[in-house]
Parts: sequence; structure tokens; C-alpha cells
Amino acid sequence: MGSVYSPISGKASRPFYLDRICVSVYSGDELIYCLGEYPELLCVDMFNKDLIKWLNEDCSAKELAEMIEKLIRAKADITKIVSSLLKKAPFITDQEADRILKVIKESEGSSEFDKRKARGDFFLTKERYSYAIREYELLLSSLNDEESERVASVYHNMGVAKARLFLFEQAADDFLRAYDCDENPVHYYAYIATLRFTLTDREYVRMIGDDSKMREVTLRLEADIEKAKKEFLESPEYVDFLNKKEESDESGRYAFCNYLNVKINEKKEEYNKYVY
Repeated sequence: MGSVYSPISGKASRPFYLDRICVSVYSGDELIYCLGEYPELLCVDMFNKDLIKWLNEDCSAKELAEMIEKLIRAKADITKIVSSLLKKAPFITDQEADRILKVIKESEGSSEFDKRKARGDFFLTKERYSYAIREYELLLSSLNDEESERVASVYHNMGVAKARLFLFEQAADDFLRAYDCDENPVHYYAYIATLRFTLTDREYVRMIGDDSKMREVTLRLEADIEKAKKEFLESPEYVDFLNKKEESDESGRYAFCNYLNVKINEKKEEYNKYVY
């Protein structure tokens, strides 16, 4: 049986949004837990007057709020602030605290590019695509064309984020820019893939034309698409859809329509999560 701990603070009626890591927390316990989950993204600016006020007034965590306020006034660095908070959490072991602090110290030695890139990549893996795009755009504005390898990696990941939002034309531009930077075939494959979903069949075939390079990539792409189709047709979600469809005779049509509405709304909510 696991250990039972007394909560560090009460539960707030309204969450506090940690913009830096794109997470909402409802208590001091959740705040500290999140610090341990995303140590490479933390910065001193996260600990501000708004957070202190929320802890004090909404969570009844006066002691925690005062401690953070003192650390800020003393101009403590991020390692000191997080270390002090981790000591307040009985659910964080000494070994886990050491690991978290080690990650923070290592990230402190990273360049500004690496920090921003890591933040954009974090949002990308968390499917917060609009946030990722914003980070990549800010990062690109600070780079120059001479840093071709770095620029290429940012453009590629930004293209991935846009493609996930079905912004295929914009994504194609980003993948092509990435390829122009370092001629990595991975970028070119992604570029052709976005064209496949943007152009009509006639436009796509016309564009490929006599370009042997495009034809070679297209053959690989079509094979991958067929593989993806096969996996989808065998997926539990699609099989469930077919079963529901077969049951949709006159008596079951209303239930099937409700099933479709539920699935459509789920997809809408999922997309909204990507955007907002």
C-alpha cells in the first residue's frame, strides 16, 4: 500500500495557468508535481506576484506563498527556487529531487536557441500545435540564414505542427524551406506528402511530371499511405464504426446518428485542443 500524505495546500476553486509549461494546476501539490514533470522548461519568471496571490488567496497556502516571495526578493535562481519547493513535497523522494535539479542545471548551460527549441518541441509532443508554432516563429526571427542546420530543424518541426492543423499549404512551404537549408531528404519527403494532401490528383500528377526525384519520393509515399490505410481499416475505432453501421436498420438509425454525433464532437474537441 502506498503512503498517505497530508496535502501541502487546499484545492482552489479556479486553476492557475502555468503558461510556461501549458498546464493548469489547482493546488500547491499540483504545482510542485508539475515542476518535477517539466524541469527543462522552468524559469524564474514563472514565479511571480500572480502565482503568489493565487497560492495565498485561492489555495490557503500562505506559508508556500511567503517562501516563494522571499526567494524572489532574494533574486534566487531557478535551481534554488525549485529545490526549496521540492523539499516541501513529501511525495518527492531525495533521489527524484536530485534528478530534477540535475536536469535544471544541465538546461541552464544550454544556449538560448536550445532552450527555445526545447520549449517548441515540448508543445509539439504535447499536441499544442498553436503554441509550438508561436515558439518556432519567435525562434526563427532570432536566427540567420548562416545557421542552416538549426534553421532547417525549426522549419521542419513548424511544418509538422501546421500539418497537424491541416494547414498543408503553409506546411509545404516550411518543409521546402527546411530542405533548401540542408537538403535533408526527410524534409523533401514531408514536402511531397503535404502536396499530396493539398493538390488534386490531376495537379499532383502534373507537378511530378518528368521529375525523377519527385517520382522516387512519390513511390515511397504511396506505399506508406497504403500501409496507413490498411492499419486504419483494421483499427478498433473503424471496426466499431462498421459494426454500428451494420446495426443501423430502421429501428437503430436514430442510435447510429447519435453515435456519429458523439464521434464528430469528440473530433471537434480534439482539434480545438490543438488550436487553443
